[in-house]
Amino acid sequence: MIPSVQTSARPVIAVTSSHRRLAPAYIMVWIAVRLAGGKPRRVRPGSRPNGSHHGLVLTGGPDLSPEFAGIPRTPHRRYYPQRDDTERSFLEHAIRNALPVLGICRGAQLMNRAAGGTIHPAVRKAYRNARYPHHPLAHMLFRKRVHVHPGTWISEVVGKDHLMVNSLHRQSVAQLGAGLIATATEPNGVIQVIEDPRRKFFVGVQFHPELLLYRGAFRRLFRSLIAAAAANGAAIPDATPSDATSTDTAAGETATPTG
Repeated sequence: MIPSVQTSARPVIAVTSSHRRLAPAYIMVWIAVRLAGGKPRRVRPGSRPNGSHHGLVLTGGPDLSPEFAGIPRTPHRRYYPQRDDTERSFLEHAIRNALPVLGICRGAQLMNRAAGGTIHPAVRKAYRNARYPHHPLAHMLFRKRVHVHPGTWISEVVGKDHLMVNSLHRQSVAQLGAGLIATATEPNGVIQVIEDPRRKFFVGVQFHPELLLYRGAFRRLFRSLIAAAAANGAAIPDATPSDATSTDTAAGETATPTG
């Protein structure tokens, strides 16, 4: 059973984001973290960790930059190496301080790459039966079956041997990084969840659980993150909804989030 967190003692969760004023990926994760009992704190490219948070969510977004991902550059596609650098610094800080980490889509790929793993630049070419729809409406409605490996952390949290998940990614985890294991996969072999069993909470999911909160399994995923973060620090004053729409003067990313 996942313990609940009192709203008067919300642990601070660093949530990575783009520079865009309205960043849908961030807003949806903000809602998920708040509903689970946490206090989301936005992390924009160029930020540096200052020790004021108790957990980390690496959100989805544009593809990782080829220089970091170790894959060929795709013509006419925009990349954001500053965001990669920022997220890597927050990930390293979380690892050094044993903070819980949840990576979503692009975030899971970044976790794997930071551990020395590799990335498939085009999941459609890497696997059979991996030609998922790419229309925006299909992104919202399409579901695929994922097998959850027994005896793993994710199986304990979701309480199921399979999940029906969305598919918004064009890249995916290939060779696993040091210490990481695959704990949920599609029938075609695409890795959907990675974990580091040496750490208390170090999980990356290829799908977007923040868009699936109508299912209890995905709400439990966020509640487990908050419960793990709550053990890392004292009570933090409650947040205000304005945190979700804070702005800056930097130029916005214009690429459509794909991970």
